[in-house]
Amino acid sequence: MRYTSKEQLLQDVRKEHATLCAMLDAVPPSRLGEAGVWGDGWTVNDLVAHLTAWHRLFLGWYAEGLGGGTPQLPAPGFKWNDLGRLNRAIWAQHKDEAGDVTRAEFESSYGEVLAILEQLSEDELLSPGHFVWTRDHGLVTYLAGNTSSHYRFAQKVLRRWSKQAPVAATRGR
Repeated sequence: MRYTSKEQLLQDVRKEHATLCAMLDAVPPSRLGEAGVWGDGWTVNDLVAHLTAWHRLFLGWYAEGLGGGTPQLPAPGFKWNDLGRLNRAIWAQHKDEAGDVTRAEFESSYGEVLAILEQLSEDELLSPGHFVWTRDHGLVTYLAGNTSSHYRFAQKVLRRWSKQAPVAATRGR
């Protein structure tokens, strides 16, 4: 989606977050640790941890950029064409976290990202190169990619998975 105003971005982020949270709340607790949601054995909790990790990546990029640095995008040791490998590394790092902790971290990191979004001007969000580290892109590109569009992706994954019959293999969560 191409955003033309701060308000449009804010509305989309809030709407997609609310939709995703409603979907997560509707998942029966008995299915939260069920493998097969996405990728190679991911659970609902793994998907939420993945979203949180991408919030944290954005927060790190933003903080480093404000400090005059140029963040290594998307993460140290990874290039944009390594996203599959990066996402597997994120999964491996967080796969054993408890579901209640994972969800609390998601909401906390969402709040941090939303606070940044709310405080920035429309020009800061939309103007390409306003922040040196974003080069030819507006900050909106990184914000939307780690919030609203990522939430839509997760919703799609959850919709597809929720139509499947529960499987016996679960990880303790």
